[in-house]
Amino acid sequence: MPTAARGEDTGARQKRATLLVEFGLDSLERRYYHPSFRFDFPFKGGGWFSEVQYHSRMNGDLQGAIDYWVNAGMQKTVGEKLLLELRLNHFCRHETLRDTLYVWSINEVLARVGLVGKHFNLAFGAGPFIGSSPGYRELLVLNGEWRGALFPELSLFAELKLVNFARLYYEGGFYLALNRNVDIFFRNTRHYEFPNTSYLGLRYRSSDGDSALLDTMKMLAGVSPFDNRFKLEVEGEFKMEFFRADSRRVALGIGFETPVLNGDSFFSQFWPARMYYAIGLDYEKKLAPRLFAAWVARYRLALPVDKDRSFTASLFTGLALRNQPEFDVLDRDVRFEVAAGYNFKRGLEFDGELGLKIWGNHSLSVFTEMKAQVDEKRMHIDLRLLASSGGRVELRPYVGWKKDIQLRTDQDGEGRFLFGLGFFKKF
Repeated sequence: MPTAARGEDTGARQKRATLLVEFGLDSLERRYYHPSFRFDFPFKGGGWFSEVQYHSRMNGDLQGAIDYWVNAGMQKTVGEKLLLELRLNHFCRHETLRDTLYVWSINEVLARVGLVGKHFNLAFGAGPFIGSSPGYRELLVLNGEWRGALFPELSLFAELKLVNFARLYYEGGFYLALNRNVDIFFRNTRHYEFPNTSYLGLRYRSSDGDSALLDTMKMLAGVSPFDNRFKLEVEGEFKMEFFRADSRRVALGIGFETPVLNGDSFFSQFWPARMYYAIGLDYEKKLAPRLFAAWVARYRLALPVDKDRSFTASLFTGLALRNQPEFDVLDRDVRFEVAAGYNFKRGLEFDGELGLKIWGNHSLSVFTEMKAQVDEKRMHIDLRLLASSGGRVELRPYVGWKKDIQLRTDQDGEGRFLFGLGFFKKF
């Protein structure tokens, strides 16, 4: 269920980026992975937010359900304890490596009122379902959280959803804080068209200031208006630093990308073509004030969605040179990173990224980015023109073009034009 649906005070008076990541097992011994990217932006008298998250449950063969949530809305604080909210929650469920003939798709429109306290939150919401799967018309929601229950490290939470005044769905559990950013979590839930399931694992949560481990996070959503196959794509990434000194660091990056098929129309069902995961590990050493060398490893996984097809995976390792630790941070007018090494599935591989600042002032900058990945079988090109608003959380609208070129066959994919909006936060 949506993270923000538990009535949390998100602090709409300032720009804010929040990352939650849960990893564990469910009651059927499947792997459970749940990242949530949320961005809050203020406006006069309130704020608006956007959130992307998914719940992945996979067995040993990487088969299982993925629940996608894309949420957006507005909030207004009245006094110190009253929170008013209007939100749209889009939910759909897909299966990896399995044929799926029907996709559950639900759109919740909720008006909520909440009481926000130092240790206790309580919220009530009501609204209709729009453009949803059959059988979903009205919705009532009650949720609450008690922080510091019994002892300071323990927090309890619960949520009840009443659909059509007839069907009850629920979620309840606890968080046990191990430190400022890591919790043990347990939850038991009965969700839309899914059996009662329990989950147990670890949760990482960023804080608004100097978040332990977390270095950067970003989220992009783009539309492809002229493409014959895809209508949009969503991608996100977060990076963590496990060790950092003046001359070296160790960083882990986890990203995903989901291209969505066209379907009958843009507002028809959203069918992801694949779920791409990328896990990267860097050991970086500073050679000069503007030059860094790194050993890099990249594991890439592509999971077909709603199709009974096998997954593909590859492992790349090599050496890299860059002129700043994080390519996405706009510290320099010219940014670059090049890497060369061996892909154990595709052979020799070369990766390159180049960023050039075109124009900028104290509040806005315009820049371009060019990325390429070349191996013995194919070449992937990604060109983008972007702008950045600067500040605590950056808004980055963009237009771009990407293409896959096959080097051993004549079956090149068509180039794809994109435009969209990105969010970026450097902690």
